Amino acid sequence: MKLGVTVELSRYDPGLIYAGQKQFDCEHAVINSFVHNSLKSQTKKNLSVAYVLTDPSQGDRFVGFYTIAQHMIDVSSLSALQLGSLPRKIPCSRLVMLGMDKNYKGRQLGSRLMKHALALTKSVSNQVGSFGMYLDADPMAVDFYQKLGFTLLVGDKSPDPSPMFIPLFRIAD
Repeated sequence: MKLGVTVELSRYDPGLIYAGQKQFDCEHAVINSFVHNSLKSQTKKNLSVAYVLTDPSQGDRFVGFYTIAQHMIDVSSLSALQLGSLPRKIPCSRLVMLGMDKNYKGRQLGSRLMKHALALTKSVSNQVGSFGMYLDADPMAVDFYQKLGFTLLVGDKSPDPSPMFIPLFRIAD
């Protein structure tokens, strides 16, 4: 399959049918199942917001996405960051899921999605209190998130997901 030169990023609309969404394969069973079976209903219920990458050269094929929601984290979870005195509960954004179709990997599109998610987190913090972004990193993605500035909160929990955090002040403009 010839891949398009450009992809488009937009907010996911649960009222639309996205070409290839039911065939999406990021080689991760949990994420694939979420995209195939739960993404539409979760966004309809406002449990999270999703952003999607589509390939216009392939009929606006669904090639990648992330979901994000508001979250609270206990300050004790952030002790690894040594941030000083903070309230007991810390407001933050939570990256719930991120995935790229295997046919589009190696094109820095996951980084593009994350840059958008981090910029959104920073922007939202101007309207709603937020201290940063929290996520549970898949073992294969820990290095990816560390390169973006995230810190492991309790060490690498492989084979389980590892909690990670990036405070707003570490998110580049």
